[in-house]
Amino acid sequence: MKYNIINIVKAWWIAENPTKEQSQLAQKRLGICSECPSMVKSVVFKFKCNECGCPIGKKIFTDVMGTCDLKKWNKVEGL
Repeated sequence: MKYNIINIVKAWWIAENPTKEQSQLAQKRLGICSECPSMVKSVVFKFKCNECGCPIGKKIFTDVMGTCDLKKWNKVEGL
C-alpha cells in the first residue's frame, strides 16, 4: 500500500478531534490491531504496525478505507 503524506497528516488531524463516528470506527480498528501479531511496541510511539510502520494510535483515525495492509479492517469498514 502506498501512503500519501496528505492522508497521513489528515489522520493525525482527525485523531486530535474525531467525530463520534470516527471514534467508533477507530475503536473497532484498534480492537482488530490489538489481536494482530503485527502490532508491536515502539520506542517513539506506543505501538506501531510492523507491516507498514505507521503508529497505530494515529493510523486508526484515517478516513481512507482499506489501508490495513493485511486487509483485517475490511469487515468493519464495510469493504
